Formats: sequence, structure tokens, C-alpha cells
Amino acid sequence: MEKKIPSKILAFILVLTHWIAVPISAGNAFPISCGGSFKDFLNNFSSEAAIIGIPETTLEIIGKIKQDQKVLIYDRSQKSFKMSFIDFAERAVNDYRIKTGRKKIQKYSKLFNEFEDRYGIPSEVITAFWAMETDFGAVQGKFNTLNSLATLAHDCRRTEMFQLEFLAGLKLIEDNQIDPDIKGAWAGEIGQVQMLPTDILRFGKDGNNDGNIDLKNSPEDAVATAFELVAHLGWRANEPWLDEVVLGRHFRFEEAGFGRGRSIEEWVSLGVKGIPASIINSNPNAELLLPQGHNGPSFLAYSNYDIFLKWNDSFIYTVTAAYLAKRIQGTKPFSHMNPEGILDQDDMIILQEKLVKLGEDVGKLDGILGAKTRQAVRKWQLKTGFIADSWPTRNFFQVLQSY
Repeated sequence: MEKKIPSKILAFILVLTHWIAVPISAGNAFPISCGGSFKDFLNNFSSEAAIIGIPETTLEIIGKIKQDQKVLIYDRSQKSFKMSFIDFAERAVNDYRIKTGRKKIQKYSKLFNEFEDRYGIPSEVITAFWAMETDFGAVQGKFNTLNSLATLAHDCRRTEMFQLEFLAGLKLIEDNQIDPDIKGAWAGEIGQVQMLPTDILRFGKDGNNDGNIDLKNSPEDAVATAFELVAHLGWRANEPWLDEVVLGRHFRFEEAGFGRGRSIEEWVSLGVKGIPASIINSNPNAELLLPQGHNGPSFLAYSNYDIFLKWNDSFIYTVTAAYLAKRIQGTKPFSHMNPEGILDQDDMIILQEKLVKLGEDVGKLDGILGAKTRQAVRKWQLKTGFIADSWPTRNFFQVLQSY
């Protein structure tokens, strides 16, 4: 899981004020120049870290860090989000996760009830993140965390973010919250809910009251910390996040998508059916999501769905996690007709290149059907007479090539 952090300056001050109780000097050299020799980068990082007050015992650890080329390969090829929603969801939302999630909520009911009462966050939401990230702690990753953080800090793609995470990781070691050889995900996330070091520093909670914060080995600490983070991200207490709905065959599918929210009353007037009575009565605003086009499942996403996007900004991941939380709560599986599968990566890149030639902004030419590519597809579906559901079918792909 890759979560957003504050701006460079705020996050940097945050990390350092955890470390030293004095204002930082304006003359420090962070961020260190990226690229070049990895050894030189570590030497420069260590020198600047010493200036800002990082203890010598911790600096010695830096000399043992190794660059991990596999981390860079993973960073550039996150394949799971090149899958269609249905393919991804059918793998991620399974009987094991649903049944185990319910058992975990029962097993740690005292803790879940305490935090649910405090923040108004359903236990199923936290449990869904726990399941999605590590299968409840079973799969936490095999990458050396410091090697991963240092590798990404040295790489120029997201160097500022990961230099902060590298510093925060060293702070966690200094505080004896993690071991120097701890292993986790390829991008440096740690523990049962896969959190980056800056978030652990800010939101780490001792859920089992043993005097330590151990997100790797303590389910209680992981759950309590996840509650703290989700609350901080702005969860609106006791409000919904997602509901599957039913659309008629002649529905105006171009009304779906981010940035086209309406009140429930308006959605009902447009023909959206299957909305729970409690939602109709409260009449919140919602956006209509069609993760696999008009022949796939359709969902109304309320304001709390934004919290899933703040946890992980992948559309497919977030709809799946939100849906898993609903399934743990007891809702039935989503229904779908017969949506066409997703274009393969090579064709998706060809599609993106064509859209760019047509003057559209699709973001990176990465073969991923992201938000900008979906918006561009919708625009050209309207122009070419296709149902404007932001899902590029094979027929649409072929027709677009003639423009």
C-alpha cells in the first residue's frame, strides 16, 4: 500500500521534530541529490543525517544497507492494477477473507468496539484494509525495509518522499519499534496493515497495552493504528461509503464517474435503483462508479469512499477494498451481466498514444486505465457514438484508430 504524505517541508519537520526537540536549520542539505553512485548517496545521506542530530549508533546501520534492483522493477510494473475490476475483485474478495474478517472482529471485539465507538468507523472497513494488505498479517513481504527505502530514496522518481521515509525508518529503529533487519513490502511498508514509517511515527498505537508499538507481530497494535490513520484521513462518523445499485438499460451512463456527483434524490430521478432506504432518507451526495463499464457492476460512492482513495489512490484497489468491507458486513456479491475484458497492456498503451495524438491528457503512457485515460475514453465515446461509460471495448479501440 502506498499512502500519501504531507508536503516535503511539513513531513520533513514532522520526522525531525520526532527526533530532536529543536527547530531544524534552514541550511540542511535535504533532500540529498538523487542518482549517481549509491555508495556516495548513502555517505551524503549519513553526513547530513548526523548534522541534524541522528545518533551515531543509528548512522552505523546505513553502512550496511544495500541497493535492491528488484525494488525498482516492482516500482515500475505494478501489474495488479492492470487487471480489470472483476478479475481483481474475484481474487481479492474471497470466502477466506470474508469469513476470517468476521472472526477477527469477534476475536478482538473489545478493541474494535472501543475504536468504533470513538471514531464512528465500522470495524469492517479496518478489517478490509487488514485483509487486502497482508491477509491479516500472513503475507507482510520479504524485502529488507531499509534496503527498499534507501533504494527508492536514491532513485529520482520519488526521492523526496522516500528520503523522508528513510529518515523515519531510522527513527523507528532508534526507538526500538522495528529491528534494523525488518522485512516488509517492496516500497518500504511495514506490518500487518502495511504502513510507511512516517505514518507509524504519527499514528502508531499500543493496542494491546504492553508498552510497545509492534505493527508486525501485534494484531491489536495494527488494528488500533489503522483506526487512528483512517480517522485522521477524515472519515465521517457513522456515514456510508459504498452501495451497489441497479441501472436501467437506457440509463445515461455518461453521468457516471468522478466529478459528476449528485444528490441521491437526483440519482433516483435519473433511474438509479436498489439504493437502501436509509440512504434515500438521508439524501447525501454520491458519485456513480462503473469500474468495468455499463455491463459491469455499478456502485454509488459516498464521501467516505474518498478515504479509501487516500489510503491507496488506485481506483480498482479502492472499489475492491470498499466492496470487501461491505461483504464482511453481510451484503451479497455484486451482480454483473457480461462485461468485456480489459485491453492488454500493449493495446492500452496504443490507445493512450492515440488519445494523446487526438489532444487528450492521459497522464503517463503506462498501459493502466487510470482516471485521466478513463476521462479521455469517455469524451471520445461521446464523439464516436459509443455508450460513454469510460470503459474502452475492443470495438471502440478499433474505431478510434481511424481518427
